[in-house]
Amino acid sequence: MKELSKKYELTKIYPLINQLRKDLSLKEFLDKFYLAVKTQNYKLFALEKEDCFVAACGVTPFNVIYHTNCLYICDFVVDEKERSKGIGQDFLNEIFSWAKKQGYEEIELSSSFFRQKAHTFYTEKMSFIKTGFVFKKKLNTTV
Repeated sequence: MKELSKKYELTKIYPLINQLRKDLSLKEFLDKFYLAVKTQNYKLFALEKEDCFVAACGVTPFNVIYHTNCLYICDFVVDEKERSKGIGQDFLNEIFSWAKKQGYEEIELSSSFFRQKAHTFYTEKMSFIKTGFVFKKKLNTTV
């Protein structure tokens, strides 16, 4: 597992990130990455196999009243060609170990409704518990 920060690394991992965030251009990805690092202490970790990135995990501290020392997984993706081989499970376990060493006590993530295979993975393989729904609203719309 390696933390990415250099532009060439981010450019190299962009096709993998794009599997998760399909509408995100490279420029948008880079702009959002640097803003998140600056304002939210965002970190992007990757797993490399034979000089190719096969998994990525973006995390940020999640300091809210209803959690204690929580790390939020903003982005998690395993290359489509590498899924169901144990890579995601091993990688998340590395993230959990890193998080514990940093003093985090909880990890949270959200996942879109249509990602049902991911939900099964999180609950059955990684022992996450479903605790609620995430709601969002664009502020340029009316009620």
